[in-house]
Amino acid sequence: MHFPDQWQQIYVAALLRLLREPRFKRLQLHFENSILSHVFPKLSFTASDNAAMLRTLGKKRQAISSFMREDIDKKSAFILFDGHRLITSSKTMPFAELGYDSKQRYMPQINLLYIYSLDENRGAPVYYKQFIGSTPDVSAFADVLTESTLRHSDCTIIADKGFASESDFGLLDSKNLKYVIPLRRGSRFVKSKLPLTPMSYENMFPFNGRAIQALTISEAGFNVFVFFDAQLYANELADAVERGEKTNNTNAVKLDSEMKRRAKGTPRLTNEELQALLPQDLMEIHSEIPEMGTVTIRTNRTDLNCMQVYRVYKQRQAIEQFFRTYGASLDFEASYMRTQATQEAWLFLNHLSSMMGMDCITDIAAMNEDKNISLEDLKQTLGKIMATRVQGE
Repeated sequence: MHFPDQWQQIYVAALLRLLREPRFKRLQLHFENSILSHVFPKLSFTASDNAAMLRTLGKKRQAISSFMREDIDKKSAFILFDGHRLITSSKTMPFAELGYDSKQRYMPQINLLYIYSLDENRGAPVYYKQFIGSTPDVSAFADVLTESTLRHSDCTIIADKGFASESDFGLLDSKNLKYVIPLRRGSRFVKSKLPLTPMSYENMFPFNGRAIQALTISEAGFNVFVFFDAQLYANELADAVERGEKTNNTNAVKLDSEMKRRAKGTPRLTNEELQALLPQDLMEIHSEIPEMGTVTIRTNRTDLNCMQVYRVYKQRQAIEQFFRTYGASLDFEASYMRTQATQEAWLFLNHLSSMMGMDCITDIAAMNEDKNISLEDLKQTLGKIMATRVQGE
């Protein structure tokens, strides 16, 4: 047992924070109104009890890691990696650094890297580690991969392009791990093939109502696939043109103001700065982004064809959905912890609540009720179930 002196308190806290609310200040009230207070009558969740629990639990990172390794060692088809920025309101957190999160909020934050296990029946968060807010995912990847002791040769690792460094690929190969990981645009494997035209692609297959074209580039020990999605191309082109038009309009106002100032003999801009305000030919946008509409994926699963690789990569949507649940449904988006130890405890309790929540979501989907019942619906229904003691029983 990993937490012989705390397991009851940890379990009850994680369950109540999932079913009721994540804040600790009303945890004692929720506990007293729950049947759990009768199952575990010696527990208490007052403010001082919670503070002591967080301080003690947060210093047990080794036990936490050992607990999570038991799940990561279970056989699974896919192992997904992704990073997530968490806002913190504490000014004393050593890992917190100012930066922008996914919602463009400029606030102190930490970088939370997660490993998510996925097979044909179930998906679940299995391992996490917190990093300094400015730590790039590509730097944290090797650390988590080593600490988690992931070594299944029969699973395939799926990550985002933020993890695609040569050193990371070398680490994966040294551990005999299979991977499907996208590359950033401008990859050396693709540069020699540019510009790509419809005739550049060798295969075509359908995916979710879209026609996907594919080009295979064979390398020593791995393949690189370039996929072209016409819908993605149209969306990216429209976005680029809209941004270009907006920039042109803004620059036109600045240019007009500068020309009026020059007519009065009071210029503010240099000739170089004035030249930069001239309108951009929107037709040049396409030539500036030659890989528009494409996704490039590197994999050492040489047994898979282009369509199989693309479908495997799309499995990473599962961890993106997990982070949406983590932040929105479970409300674990922001931390109020003041020390690294209490932050670690907070993250571990979040992890346990997330595991329970994702299990619920999986079971709802297994009954084909996921379109009718959400996790929030389930929590509200369970909250209405009452237990009554009759004659002491």
